[in-house]
Amino acid sequence: MGFIARVKGFSSKFFYGYWILFGTFLLHGVGSGIFFYGFSVFYTPILLDFGWSSATLSGAFSLSRLEGGLEGPVIGYLIDRYGARKLLLFGVLLTGLGFIALAKVNSVFMFYLVYAGMMSIGYNTGFTHAMTTMITHWFISKRSRAISIFAVAAGLGGAIFVPLLAKLVVIYGWRYTVTMIGVAFWIIGIPVFFILRNRPEDIGLLPDGLDPEEFKQNNEDDVTAETPGLEVEYTAGQALRSGTFWKLVIAEAFRSFLLGSIVIHQIPHLITIGITEETAASILGLMITFSIPGRLVFGGLGDYYSKRKILILVMLMQALGVFIFSEATNIWYVYAFVLIYGLAYGGAIPLLVSFRGELFGRRRYATITGLMAPFKMVGSVIGPIAAGYIFDVYGSYKLAFQIFTLLALFSAMAFFFVKSENDHRILG
Repeated sequence: MGFIARVKGFSSKFFYGYWILFGTFLLHGVGSGIFFYGFSVFYTPILLDFGWSSATLSGAFSLSRLEGGLEGPVIGYLIDRYGARKLLLFGVLLTGLGFIALAKVNSVFMFYLVYAGMMSIGYNTGFTHAMTTMITHWFISKRSRAISIFAVAAGLGGAIFVPLLAKLVVIYGWRYTVTMIGVAFWIIGIPVFFILRNRPEDIGLLPDGLDPEEFKQNNEDDVTAETPGLEVEYTAGQALRSGTFWKLVIAEAFRSFLLGSIVIHQIPHLITIGITEETAASILGLMITFSIPGRLVFGGLGDYYSKRKILILVMLMQALGVFIFSEATNIWYVYAFVLIYGLAYGGAIPLLVSFRGELFGRRRYATITGLMAPFKMVGSVIGPIAAGYIFDVYGSYKLAFQIFTLLALFSAMAFFFVKSENDHRILG
C-alpha cells in the first residue's frame, strides 16, 4: 500500500505521522532528560542545602510516583475523551511552572507540594500518557519501531542533560538552574504543540501511512475514528475482565521497583564506593547512552518477533546488571553494569508501550494504560524509599540492589505467562 498525507488540502507522499514522531521525540527528550533523569543531579545539592535524610528526599520522588499512579486512570480517560493534544499542552505548561516554583521552596512540605504535585502532574500528563497514546494512534504495524525511535529521545535527553545540569548546578546553583529549566520547557513545548494531531483519522489519514481510499475499497467500509479491521480493539471493561490485563499488570509491577530506584540512587551509590560526584554523574549519563542502542535494537525487533519473549530476555539482562552493580567495588564492575543494564533497560521501554497496543488496541489505549498505573505505582513508590531507608540504616545500597535483582527475575517470570495473538507471528 502507498503512503498518503492530506493535511488541510495539502497532498504529499510524506506521512504526517513522522511529524508527530518528530514533535513527540523532541518533547520526550527534554522531559525525560530533565525531569526523570535530571532529578538525580539535584539530589545531593538539595540534600546538603536542607540537611534532610536520604529517605526524606527519596520520599518526594516516590510520592510523585504515587500521584502518577492515582491520576493514571483519570488522565487516561481524559485523553481518550478530549484528545492527547490538549492534555499534552496542559502538561507542558504545568511542568514549566513547577520548575520555576521549585526554586522558591524552603521546607519539606513545599518541596513535596511542588515536586510531587505540580511537576509530577504536569510531567505524567503531558510527557508520558499523552505522547505514547498519540504515537500508538498513528502507528500499528510500525508501532514498535516508532516507539523505539521515540524512546531513544529519553536516552539522548538523559545523556545530554544529566552532564549539562551537573555543570549548571556547579556554576549557578540548583535554584537558578531549575528556573532556567522551567522557562525552557515553555519555549520548546508550546511551538511543538501546534504541529501535533491526535489521530490520523482526524485529518483523513490512516495509521502507518496507509492510503484511505485503497483501504476503503478493500474493506468496503468507511474510514471511521475507530479504523475497523486494522487491529484488535478492547474496551476498558473487556480489558479488566481479561486475564491478559492482570498478568501484564503483575509483570510491569515487579519491573516498576527498579525504574526510579536505580536512577535516583545510582549516583549516591557510586559516591559511597569512592567515585567522585562529577564522575558518578557522567556514569549515569553513560548508562543512559548505552540504553539508546537497546531502545533501537530491541524495540525494532518487536515488529518482527515476539515482544513477550524479547521482554523476558531484557528483564533477565536487567537482573544480571543490577546484581553486578550491587557487588561493585571498582570502576570495572560499574562499566559492566552500564553495558548490560543500560542495553536492557532501554530495550524494555518501547517494547512495553507497543506490547500494550498489540494486546488491547487503540480505541481505549490511554484508559487501559491508565488503569494499570495504580498497580505499577506500588513499586515506584516503595522502591526509592526502601533503598534510601536501607542506606540510612546500613550505610550501603548493596542489600537494596540485591532485592531489586530478585524483583527483575520475578518480572521476567511474569512476562512468560502474558500471551498475545501475535506472539508467534512476524509482522511486516
